[in-house]
Amino acid sequence: MLVKRIISDMLESNMYLLIETGHMLVIDPCRYFKTEGNIADLLILTHEHYDHISGVNLWKEKTGARVLGSKACADNCMDSKKNMSRHFEAFCQIQTFTDNRDVKDIDKTYICAVDNTFTGTYRFDWRGNNIRLFEIPGHSMGSIGILVNDKLLFSGDSIWKNEETACGFPGGSLKMWNNISKPTIDKLPGDVIVYPGHGESFRLSERGK
Repeated sequence: MLVKRIISDMLESNMYLLIETGHMLVIDPCRYFKTEGNIADLLILTHEHYDHISGVNLWKEKTGARVLGSKACADNCMDSKKNMSRHFEAFCQIQTFTDNRDVKDIDKTYICAVDNTFTGTYRFDWRGNNIRLFEIPGHSMGSIGILVNDKLLFSGDSIWKNEETACGFPGGSLKMWNNISKPTIDKLPGDVIVYPGHGESFRLSERGK
């Protein structure tokens, strides 16, 4: 399986294409659309924030692929305040993890629909690969981890290299992160490769505490 990282125009958030035999899973679809001849089987959201869902409607229109996310993510995607699109321009100016603050064409009323939802944990097989989705609230209520073949973890903004998880956004919860999500992450092997929502991949052992 090939993992391709696409850096978006939304605060350099990451979109990932998991490519296998001409088909792909798209994680956190951004406004960059290019299939390179592959068929998009499914769009998966790590969480509901605008910089990670900005391309959902475009990708759905172009490919017809369904969207999968947690129930909490689905609910918040349908609210421009809770998905942060309404206040995204202001957020761009105060964030500190990238200098690329000048995001163009912000849709302050942006919403998108999630077609299939789950709570807790959801597993499925995709072209010989085992996919496990599990809720990890903290950064947001709708945050999930996506574990592929017990080796690759797509973490959205829940895990950062050498930094603590940011739980101060509206809908975030440090208590839920410490009591529910962090213990779940701590059970995973340290050599799991993390593909975060921003920045380069790293080993789980290098994550923030």
